Amino acid sequence: MTAAAATPTLACSFCLRTADAVDRLLGGPAVHICDACVSECDRILADPSVPFPTMDGLDDDGLLARLRPAADRVEAADAGLRGLVDLLRQREVSWARIGEALGVSRQAAWQRFG
Repeated sequence: MTAAAATPTLACSFCLRTADAVDRLLGGPAVHICDACVSECDRILADPSVPFPTMDGLDDDGLLARLRPAADRVEAADAGLRGLVDLLRQREVSWARIGEALGVSRQAAWQRFG
């Protein structure tokens, strides 16, 4: 991993626009949401018939710009998952129980996280 890839790009967890592409980015422990997505959510909550926007209208450059933030979200989720598994193993929870919770076999859980 390069030094640039080591620092995740802050981006909206919904539309994947980076922090510098939005006016405001609100962050929680695991997700972020931009002001534009909050506005869209307000519209949808006010009128449930309003469809949630998709990325279909974006051009190739717009979609490409969202790849790194999406990859960063995957890496962050994987790191969080690994942290949970590590904590469970420190508590001596079996690989069988961890695998069951993940919907995989004991061996699959061990191979991925052991």
